[in-house]
Amino acid sequence: MKRLLSITFIILCALSVRAQSNIVNELQRDVQGQGTVRIVQPQKLINLMGSMTQRVNGKPAKVEGYRVMVYSGNNSQTARDEANKMAKYMRDNFPGAEVYVVFESPMRLCLYGDYRTREEAEAVMYRLKATKKFREISVRKGMINLPY
Repeated sequence: MKRLLSITFIILCALSVRAQSNIVNELQRDVQGQGTVRIVQPQKLINLMGSMTQRVNGKPAKVEGYRVMVYSGNNSQTARDEANKMAKYMRDNFPGAEVYVVFESPMRLCLYGDYRTREEAEAVMYRLKATKKFREISVRKGMINLPY
Protein backbone atom coordinates (compact mmCIF):
# COMPACT_ATOMS: atom_id res chain seq x y z
CA MET A 1 0.00 0.00 0.00
CA LYS A 2 2.85 2.39 0.87
CA ARG A 3 4.49 1.58 -2.44
CA LEU A 4 1.31 2.36 -4.35
CA LEU A 5 0.97 5.68 -2.57
CA SER A 6 4.59 6.59 -3.23
CA ILE A 7 4.31 5.69 -6.93
CA THR A 8 1.12 7.74 -7.20
CA PHE A 9 2.87 10.67 -5.50
CA ILE A 10 5.84 10.46 -7.90
CA ILE A 11 3.56 10.35 -10.94
CA LEU A 12 1.57 13.35 -9.68
CA CYS A 13 4.80 15.29 -9.06
CA ALA A 14 6.01 14.53 -12.58
CA LEU A 15 2.70 15.66 -14.04
CA SER A 16 2.76 18.88 -12.01
CA VAL A 17 6.32 19.58 -13.21
CA ARG A 18 5.21 19.10 -16.80
CA ALA A 19 2.24 21.41 -16.19
CA GLN A 20 4.52 23.94 -14.48
CA SER A 21 6.88 24.09 -17.45
CA ASN A 22 3.87 24.72 -19.73
CA ILE A 23 2.61 27.47 -17.39
CA VAL A 24 6.04 29.12 -17.38
CA ASN A 25 6.12 29.14 -21.18
CA GLU A 26 2.55 30.44 -21.34
CA LEU A 27 3.24 33.28 -18.88
CA GLN A 28 6.34 34.45 -20.74
CA ARG A 29 4.51 34.78 -24.04
CA ASP A 30 4.29 38.30 -25.48
CA VAL A 31 0.68 39.35 -26.06
CA GLN A 32 -0.23 42.72 -27.60
CA GLY A 33 -1.94 45.03 -25.12
CA GLN A 34 -1.05 42.99 -22.03
CA GLY A 35 1.73 43.29 -19.52
CA THR A 36 4.96 41.33 -19.76
CA VAL A 37 5.82 38.60 -17.26
CA ARG A 38 9.45 37.65 -16.78
CA ILE A 39 10.34 34.61 -14.73
CA VAL A 40 13.93 34.38 -13.59
CA GLN A 41 15.10 30.96 -12.46
CA PRO A 42 18.44 29.15 -12.46
CA GLN A 43 19.28 26.95 -15.46
CA LYS A 44 19.90 24.07 -13.06
CA LEU A 45 16.23 24.19 -11.98
CA ILE A 46 15.05 24.25 -15.60
CA ASN A 47 17.24 21.21 -16.36
CA LEU A 48 15.94 19.39 -13.29
CA MET A 49 12.32 20.01 -14.26
CA GLY A 50 12.92 18.72 -17.77
CA SER A 51 14.80 15.62 -16.63
CA MET A 52 11.87 14.37 -14.56
CA THR A 53 9.73 13.79 -17.64
CA GLN A 54 12.36 13.30 -20.32
CA ARG A 55 15.66 11.52 -20.72
CA VAL A 56 18.31 11.59 -18.03
CA ASN A 57 21.86 11.82 -19.39
CA GLY A 58 20.63 10.65 -22.80
CA LYS A 59 18.95 7.53 -21.36
CA PRO A 60 15.23 7.02 -20.73
CA ALA A 61 14.12 7.78 -17.18
CA LYS A 62 13.51 4.57 -15.18
CA VAL A 63 10.68 3.80 -12.78
CA GLU A 64 9.31 0.63 -11.24
CA GLY A 65 6.72 -1.07 -13.43
CA TYR A 66 5.92 -4.24 -15.36
CA ARG A 67 6.86 -6.02 -18.58
CA VAL A 68 5.37 -9.09 -20.24
CA MET A 69 7.81 -12.02 -20.39
CA VAL A 70 7.22 -13.90 -23.65
CA TYR A 71 10.26 -16.20 -23.51
CA SER A 72 12.68 -17.59 -20.93
CA GLY A 73 15.36 -20.21 -21.38
CA ASN A 74 18.44 -21.39 -19.52
CA ASN A 75 20.55 -23.17 -22.13
CA SER A 76 22.99 -20.37 -22.90
CA GLN A 77 23.56 -20.62 -26.67
CA THR A 78 20.16 -22.03 -27.58
CA ALA A 79 18.38 -19.63 -25.24
CA ARG A 80 20.14 -16.61 -26.74
CA ASP A 81 19.17 -17.64 -30.27
CA GLU A 82 15.57 -18.39 -29.24
CA ALA A 83 15.24 -15.12 -27.30
CA ASN A 84 16.50 -13.16 -30.32
CA LYS A 85 14.09 -15.03 -32.63
CA MET A 86 11.22 -14.25 -30.25
CA ALA A 87 12.26 -10.58 -30.11
CA LYS A 88 12.22 -10.38 -33.92
CA TYR A 89 8.80 -12.09 -34.00
CA MET A 90 7.43 -9.62 -31.45
CA ARG A 91 8.80 -6.58 -33.31
CA ASP A 92 7.38 -7.83 -36.61
CA ASN A 93 3.96 -8.96 -35.38
CA PHE A 94 3.26 -6.75 -32.36
CA PRO A 95 4.70 -3.27 -33.04
CA GLY A 96 3.98 -0.40 -30.73
CA ALA A 97 5.99 -1.49 -27.69
CA GLU A 98 9.67 -2.02 -27.02
CA VAL A 99 11.12 -5.53 -26.94
CA TYR A 100 14.03 -6.36 -24.62
CA VAL A 101 16.32 -9.39 -24.64
CA VAL A 102 18.06 -9.58 -21.27
CA PHE A 103 20.31 -12.00 -19.44
CA GLU A 104 19.52 -12.61 -15.77
CA SER A 105 21.88 -15.36 -14.74
CA PRO A 106 21.27 -18.16 -15.64
CA MET A 107 18.18 -17.21 -17.68
CA ARG A 108 17.86 -15.47 -21.05
CA LEU A 109 14.57 -13.52 -21.23
CA CYS A 110 12.56 -11.76 -23.90
CA LEU A 111 10.41 -9.01 -22.38
CA TYR A 112 7.73 -6.94 -24.11
CA GLY A 113 6.55 -3.41 -23.30
CA ASP A 114 6.83 -0.90 -20.47
CA TYR A 115 3.71 -0.75 -18.30
CA ARG A 116 3.25 1.27 -15.13
CA THR A 117 0.53 -0.93 -13.63
CA ARG A 118 0.15 -4.66 -13.38
CA GLU A 119 -3.35 -4.38 -14.87
CA GLU A 120 -2.02 -2.82 -18.08
CA ALA A 121 0.61 -5.54 -18.41
CA GLU A 122 -1.92 -8.32 -17.72
CA ALA A 123 -4.31 -6.96 -20.36
CA VAL A 124 -1.51 -7.15 -22.95
CA MET A 125 -0.49 -10.59 -21.67
CA TYR A 126 -4.03 -11.95 -22.13
CA ARG A 127 -4.21 -10.52 -25.67
CA LEU A 128 -0.89 -12.17 -26.53
CA LYS A 129 -1.94 -15.43 -24.85
CA ALA A 130 -5.09 -15.52 -26.99
CA THR A 131 -2.92 -15.87 -30.13
CA LYS A 132 -1.68 -19.26 -28.81
CA LYS A 133 1.82 -18.55 -30.18
CA PHE A 134 3.57 -18.57 -26.79
CA ARG A 135 4.48 -21.56 -24.63
CA GLU A 136 5.06 -19.53 -21.50
CA ILE A 137 3.99 -15.98 -20.87
CA SER A 138 3.79 -14.00 -17.65
CA VAL A 139 4.09 -10.54 -16.13
CA ARG A 140 7.38 -9.53 -14.47
CA LYS A 141 7.96 -6.65 -12.13
CA GLY A 142 11.05 -4.51 -12.59
CA MET A 143 12.46 -1.21 -13.76
CA ILE A 144 10.89 0.15 -16.95
CA ASN A 145 11.68 3.04 -19.28
CA LEU A 146 9.37 6.02 -19.09
CA PRO A 147 7.99 7.09 -22.44
CA TYR A 148 9.26 10.46 -23.58
